[in-house]
Amino acid sequence: MNPAAVLALAASAAALPAGEGGAASLCGLCHPDVRVQYETSIHRSEEISCVSCHGGDPSAGDVAGAHGRGFRGRVRRAGIPDLCASCHADAGIMRPYNLPTDQLALYRTSAHGRLLARGDDRAAVCTDCHGAHDIRSARDPSSRVHSLNVPQTCARCHSDASLRAAFGHLGDPYADFAASVHGEALLRRGNLSAPDCSRCHGAHGAAPPGMGDVDKVCGQCHQTARYWFRTGPHATAMAREGMSECASCHGHHATAAAPVSLLETACSGCHAAGTAPLELASRMKTLYDGAGEEIETARALVDKAARVPLYVEDYRARLQEADTSLIESLPTMHSLDLSRVEHLTARARSIGREVQAEVNGKLGDRAWRRLGLAAFWFYLLVTVAILARRRRRWAGGGGR
Repeated sequence: MNPAAVLALAASAAALPAGEGGAASLCGLCHPDVRVQYETSIHRSEEISCVSCHGGDPSAGDVAGAHGRGFRGRVRRAGIPDLCASCHADAGIMRPYNLPTDQLALYRTSAHGRLLARGDDRAAVCTDCHGAHDIRSARDPSSRVHSLNVPQTCARCHSDASLRAAFGHLGDPYADFAASVHGEALLRRGNLSAPDCSRCHGAHGAAPPGMGDVDKVCGQCHQTARYWFRTGPHATAMAREGMSECASCHGHHATAAAPVSLLETACSGCHAAGTAPLELASRMKTLYDGAGEEIETARALVDKAARVPLYVEDYRARLQEADTSLIESLPTMHSLDLSRVEHLTARARSIGREVQAEVNGKLGDRAWRRLGLAAFWFYLLVTVAILARRRRRWAGGGGR
C-alpha cells in the first residue's frame, strides 16, 4: 500500500472513538494480523482496546504519536501476569462479570509462578494458556482453556520432549491421559463432566497434588469412593507408608477403568499370595461377580422372552435397578468391609434371581399352553379324520 493510502486510512480510522475500535483500527494499519486476532477476542467484545495493554495514544495519526504517552510496546514475559492482573485482580472491574480476583495470587503459588519468580522465562504465563490478542471466553469451544481443549493446551509444554528433559520429567502426561478412562470420556465422547488437567492440578494455581492430597483431589468427583476409603484400613496404612492413596492402585494420568478384576491384580502388588488381604479381595470379587452373573442370566432370559414375544418392559426396568444397585455397591470395596459389600450386592443379586424365576415361570406356562394347544389340535384332527372315515363308509353302504 502506498504512503498516501496509508495516510488516508489513518485519517478515517482516527475519526473513530477509541472505545469502539478506533485504537484497533489505527494499530491495525501496521499490525493487520494482530487486528484480525483481536477482532475475535473477548476483549474486543468488551471494548478493551490495544492501548489498555500496550499504552500509547489512540488518537494519533502517526507512528511516533501513537507510540508516545505511556507506550509499553511488547510486554516482557515476566511482566505479563502483573499486566493481566491490573484488571483481573481489580474487584471493581471484575464485579460485573462475577469473575474471581485472586488469580494472580494463586499463580504466584503455582509451579509456573514460582519458576517465573526465579527468573526462568520458560515458565508458563497467562498468554501461553489463554492466548494474547485472540483471548476467548473459557465457555467458548474454540478457546484454548475450554475444558475440551485444556489437555492440548497443557501438552504444548508438558509433552515437549526438550522441556521434559530439561526439568527431569519422565513420560508424556498428555499421551497417558488421552489413553486413560478420563481422556476417553473427555476427548472422544465430549463428556464435560470428565476431568481435564485443571480439575486435578488447578488452573492458575497449578501444581502437582501433594502425596496426602490425592484422595481429596479424586474425591471431588469420586466422593463415595473417598468416603469408604477413609473408613477402611488403607487410609491409615498408606499414609504411614507415604503411598499416594488413589494413584497407588489406579495410576496417575494413565488412570484405567476400574473393573472388579482389579481386586485380583492391584492387591497382589502389596500383599503376598495366601494372605488374609488377598483372601478378602477374592471373596469380595466373588460377591460382585455372582451378582453380575445373576443379572446377566436374567437379562438373557428377558431377551429370549421378548423374542417370543412376551411383554418384558417391566423386567427390563427391574434389571436397570439391579445394575444401579450393583454400580452403587462398587465403591464400598474401598472400605474392605466384607459384610457391607455382601449386604449391598445382595439386592442386585436378588433382583436378578427374582426376574429369572418370573420369566422362567412365564416361559414355562407358555410351553405348557403350547403343548396343551398341540394336544387339542391333535385330538381335533384325529376326531375329524375318524368322522370323515365313518361318513365315507356310511355313504358306501347306502349306495349298495
